[in-house]
Amino acid sequence: MIDSLRSRLRPHHAALARRSWIFLIATTVLYAALFYATYPSLGKQATMFAYAYIGIVAWLYGGRRALVATVVCVAVTGSKLGRSLEPSNIFGAILYLVEAMAVGAVSRLFVKLDDTEAKLREEHEKSEMILRNIFPRSIVERLKKGEVLIADRYLQTTLLFSDLVGFTDLTRTMSPTDLVQLLDRLITGLDKLSEQQPHIEKIKTIGDAYLVVSGMPDENTSHAPDICGMALAIQAFVREFNRLEGLSLQVRIGIHSGSVIGGVIGPKKFTFDLWGDTVNLASRLETTSIADRIQVSESTWELTRHLFRYEPRPNVEIKGYGLVRTFFLLGPLDPEETPLSPEHILTEKFTSP
Repeated sequence: MIDSLRSRLRPHHAALARRSWIFLIATTVLYAALFYATYPSLGKQATMFAYAYIGIVAWLYGGRRALVATVVCVAVTGSKLGRSLEPSNIFGAILYLVEAMAVGAVSRLFVKLDDTEAKLREEHEKSEMILRNIFPRSIVERLKKGEVLIADRYLQTTLLFSDLVGFTDLTRTMSPTDLVQLLDRLITGLDKLSEQQPHIEKIKTIGDAYLVVSGMPDENTSHAPDICGMALAIQAFVREFNRLEGLSLQVRIGIHSGSVIGGVIGPKKFTFDLWGDTVNLASRLETTSIADRIQVSESTWELTRHLFRYEPRPNVEIKGYGLVRTFFLLGPLDPEETPLSPEHILTEKFTSP
């Protein structure tokens, strides 16, 4: 309540400046009236009104106006106390006034410190949120502890690369604003899907391409099934997104399991990225897949064939790898045990406002 009053009376702009002067004048008149009404019946105790008056002015408006208030108080109290011709009375009154101004100024300083501390906490929370959106949680904690070079090898991971087929055509027909808003709604939906599964970590988006991984930075034995479930959920999400938006986008997905190296790079614009043969092959499985299909490597198939249905594909020629045995992921063996469920996301309204 007191802070609210103070914020209303401080002169942040013209209207508040007028209001603050009106309050200052009214306070001055009130002080003078109280002092003249109670002196000499209260004796020197009447100077306490001056003490309170200067303290309030110093707290609300700072030292400059407190000096003006002090001059007013010296004139008012001197007009009464000075008649007694007792120097101790005048000296005591002035001492009261100076003490009041000091107390008010110090109080205002503490209020400023509280405001500064609150702003620092707010900025710290914003920085924390930005870091959590860029890096995995465990990487954020390591950066906060002062680690400069972060690089680790993760032996058991599964990566998913996805790309939108038909999105490039939209760049020729849609305005930049509409295109970015559409992509933002789509990526936001994919992010919500990944957040359903605690073991899935989004790494980055590159244009309309999307990369997620499981099995790092926190190891888990369900990395391959988790990613396969994510792939099926992405398919379902894009189909429903098309229905709501009146589009005909298709998603192409590649999945591979193996070891990767992950680390933070960049001296200023930090980024967390992955490297290794697993990353390269997962990316090329996506590019050699077919629209609206999920192409899976043999290593991922071996880890998940007891949980999902697959369609064998003739060996695929992949640059740098030669002929590679791959499979198309069709769905779970038990349709009622889908690892991820996009239903609540698909019911949200994605159309433009």
